[in-house]
Amino acid sequence: MAFDRSIIPLLGAPGARMTGTTLKENLTNAEIQFSSLTKLMEEFQPDGIFFMMDLTVEAEALGLEVGFPEDDNPYVKEHPIKGPDELSSVVNSWSGISGRMGVFAEVADKMARELPGKRGSYVIGPLSLAGELVGVTDLCMKLIEEPDFAESVIDFCSRVVSEYSRALIDHGADMIAVLEPTAVLLSKRQFKRFALPYFERLRSELSKPLIYHICGDTEHIVEPMGASGAYGLSLDSMVDLKAVAEKIPEDVFLIGNIDPVKVFLQSNEEEVERETAKLLEKMKAVPNFILSSGCDIPLETPPENISAFFRAGRNYRS
Repeated sequence: MAFDRSIIPLLGAPGARMTGTTLKENLTNAEIQFSSLTKLMEEFQPDGIFFMMDLTVEAEALGLEVGFPEDDNPYVKEHPIKGPDELSSVVNSWSGISGRMGVFAEVADKMARELPGKRGSYVIGPLSLAGELVGVTDLCMKLIEEPDFAESVIDFCSRVVSEYSRALIDHGADMIAVLEPTAVLLSKRQFKRFALPYFERLRSELSKPLIYHICGDTEHIVEPMGASGAYGLSLDSMVDLKAVAEKIPEDVFLIGNIDPVKVFLQSNEEEVERETAKLLEKMKAVPNFILSSGCDIPLETPPENISAFFRAGRNYRS
């Protein structure tokens, strides 16, 4: 695939502002979300686009209650799994693709049929889904005190994520970004036991490229991430991409990593252009680099700042 020097920011939520809709409307209605994504494509013409990021889709499909602000990210209200009995109950009630998984599968289908470039989808990672079921703090304790139980939860979550990923691929997704924010809390040793094998399993089960996205400072786990078989690593703004490039295989793309808040949201156009050009200059000798944001670009990001990012990227390439 011709990704060399592609520009593919994690661009979804700002589309809601451009279509005069709420974030909640976009995350619950396929037609509205697709309209917002289409607007983003028309306005900025990225080399690829993902549908909107939502880390609650899988948890909600498993029966967890989700809080849904009109214009902020949804969140899981409760974390019901305390032990094997609660886990068995959730496992036994899971019957396949359900809830808003269907909404996002429909968005993926519309993207595949009507949008140019690479069309990406998001899924939550197995470890982070386990964190939604158990509670992140409780899960981190169980990794130490009850590792076998923790693994049984993550293993089930891996099955759910795999089924959802296959549905998205069946509906036309070209690539899947696995969002695993909880993994940044793990030591390198814990990462190799409780996160990495489940990503590798997904990679072996799925027919499309997987991108590994972990928020925060991932420098302590970036080498095993690079050896995971991922098509690319999407890394946050505090990570030194040039240093990472020396630690991972050349056939693994490095994706990032302009700060979504300090630069995209809070800076002006000139500052966005300057920061983008600075990153491109830093990475100019790295062939496996894709220009992107460090994480999801916030809802209220000024469109002119997004335009400045693309302008800087295209001017540098030309």
